Amino acid sequence: MQVIKCINNNVVSCRDGKGHEMIAMGRGLGFALRPGDEVDEEKVEKLFRMQTPDDARRLTDLFSTLPPRQIELCSLIVDRATRDLGRKLSPSVYLTLTDHICFAIDRMRSGTTFQNTLLAEVRTFYPREYTVGKYALELLAQELDVHFPDDEAANIALHLVNAEYENSISDTLRITQTLHDILSTLTGWPRLHLDTASGFYDEFTVHLKFLVLRAFSGNGQPRGDEGFVASVRRCYPDEFHCAQQIIEGLERRTGNSLPAEEQAYLAASLHRTCRLV
Repeated sequence: MQVIKCINNNVVSCRDGKGHEMIAMGRGLGFALRPGDEVDEEKVEKLFRMQTPDDARRLTDLFSTLPPRQIELCSLIVDRATRDLGRKLSPSVYLTLTDHICFAIDRMRSGTTFQNTLLAEVRTFYPREYTVGKYALELLAQELDVHFPDDEAANIALHLVNAEYENSISDTLRITQTLHDILSTLTGWPRLHLDTASGFYDEFTVHLKFLVLRAFSGNGQPRGDEGFVASVRRCYPDEFHCAQQIIEGLERRTGNSLPAEEQAYLAASLHRTCRLV
């Protein structure tokens, strides 16, 4: 790998043998190196391969303005997320999450905090991402003596969701707000009581999350199970009517149509999770 630019003593912008630009990190990696020099690959502890040259340049610019220790901690958080979530994360997470966390540290040190109004929904629908967010707060408190409220764990979780599904932060917020609105609808729905203590509640939240994701992506596919739809409508009329209202609301909000089977499967899930009152 050939040096393009030394960002600091520990971080180097470089190019591999195929001409791809990347960021290399390692203790003392950039010391005394100049553009055109070869990187000592034995010293490389972390490589950041971005999806586009523009992202690589943005990451280089970002890393050049940040304390090396903060960069290292953000990298540890992404590593933890990659391991614990068991999903491939978009390489852009190094850019977006590092930018967010380091800006949040500056805000916190200046006494400025923001409330995440979707904290409860993030805990409910993205529990594994939220757990990584809590780990991040513990790490930052231990290493930098910066203590965040739980709202920041939710903010970090949302950035991880972006990286999992390759959404923009605005799309992820719209999806999470939609989940919040659906839960509000269910809470006030006549004759149905959503039982959060039910053994099926976690299964229901997973079902609902992926239903909303399919609605926003427009990937809902008909399953050709008209008999099942008719059976659910006949057996669970209250749940089916509630599911109908939720599905119609999703279609209005996203502009995408969902197959009738989605309504039936949601109604069946409601039947398992709700009590009739």
